[in-house]
Amino acid sequence: MIYPVDSLRQWLQPCRIRFFMPDERQLKRWFPRRKVSLPCTASWPDRQVRGKTVDVSYAGVGVLLSEPVGVDVEVLVQIPEGIWLRARPVYLQQEHENGAKYLVGCKIELIERGEQQWMNLCYVPRW
Repeated sequence: MIYPVDSLRQWLQPCRIRFFMPDERQLKRWFPRRKVSLPCTASWPDRQVRGKTVDVSYAGVGVLLSEPVGVDVEVLVQIPEGIWLRARPVYLQQEHENGAKYLVGCKIELIERGEQQWMNLCYVPRW
């Protein structure tokens, strides 16, 4: 079953309300990033590039690639365990400490496959 990310955000909306104790630190984002390093494949209509995830959240994914890509075309990001994400690249940044690597930040438009696996991967405990 295919789930648009907008419906996921609507479903998670009630989960945002939370009361904090005075000494408890609030998170800066509604959907905090989680550092995750997994192999992945980024696919466009004309090519396919292997890469590695850097961070994930319910709304986005950071991918480290070995070659520059355009940020104006939708990408299919495939992660192990059957996770397929349709995403829109929103920025491209060259990583100098990693040699010729390019960090691509993507906004998730659609979870094509593996929604539950994606939710489990993105989960950030708040304690």
